[in-house]
Amino acid sequence: MLLVVLHLAAVWFCTGLVWVVQVLVYPGFRGADRTGWREHHDRHTRLMARTVSGPWAVQGVTCAVLLGWRPDGVPFWLALLAGVCGAATVAVTVGVSVPCHRRLALAYDDVVLDRLVRTNWYRTAAWTAGGVVAVAMVLLAAGAGA
Repeated sequence: MLLVVLHLAAVWFCTGLVWVVQVLVYPGFRGADRTGWREHHDRHTRLMARTVSGPWAVQGVTCAVLLGWRPDGVPFWLALLAGVCGAATVAVTVGVSVPCHRRLALAYDDVVLDRLVRTNWYRTAAWTAGGVVAVAMVLLAAGAGA
């Protein structure tokens, strides 16, 4: 049971964070002072990496463990779905978000920011879906243990 609770906590931390980024942080980039843009963006990137890396690593490790061992009541397909949701966040981050941030690190660009905001909805959806899957796993594990 502890495994699925840890997974749930990590996923929902990341889910909350990605929603804040999507509706507050990325749109707020438009209002940032362009003369200090590079410093602003560098600070964002550095602090975001520190904030998300631990919980995201816990999500990844718990997903991997759940694929090999699950508490009673948690079916393999649900653990696999959790892994797919997690993999989607990694794929979008590495394939789209990181390249966008690399370009924004050089200079502010409305087109790049628009792409970042638009494609971040995929990460937002994947983490939210992963959070729902995590709740289902906790409920099933709790029900099997009762």
